[in-house]
Amino acid sequence: MKKLYIRGVMAAFAILTFSCSAALQRRYDRMHGVSSSSTDRSARTSDDDRNYQTNDATYRKDYDRVVDNSNPAAGVTTLGNADYNQRLLNQYAEMDKLGEVVLYELDNLENRYNKLLNEYKNAKSSSRQVMAMELDKISDDRLMLYKAYTSIYRNGKADWGSVKRDVDNTLREYRKNN
Repeated sequence: MKKLYIRGVMAAFAILTFSCSAALQRRYDRMHGVSSSSTDRSARTSDDDRNYQTNDATYRKDYDRVVDNSNPAAGVTTLGNADYNQRLLNQYAEMDKLGEVVLYELDNLENRYNKLLNEYKNAKSSSRQVMAMELDKISDDRLMLYKAYTSIYRNGKADWGSVKRDVDNTLREYRKNN
């Protein structure tokens, strides 16, 4: 009885998965201008068959629909895409440059921390308290710089101007205090 129930649940799951993948395939085809008389994955017999489907008239890309500029739902023109992509690449390059600066400062801070920690191990108890406070300050600075670094990549794409300004201010404050 239990096996029959499990098989029923697995069959229902398989049907649900198949219907979802078929719906996703239809959506992909509609968005990318693919015309097909049969887009079901079950209609494709094997991976080798996919290589030869370009010659088959039942499954090919509808280039007329892709390049049709009269239909605004067809998407952004190639020139617009190229311009947007170039701006995005330039922004990512700026993000990487600023990220490298933060990583450089973090590396220097890490070296100072390790050096001070080694001195702390061999220090007398009178100087350990001062070193402990300095280690705490370095830990706080590291946390501040890690947050700045992660914000570059987490929030940079959506609001690069604001993120760049915040990270620059963080670096300026860090350098001023050290």
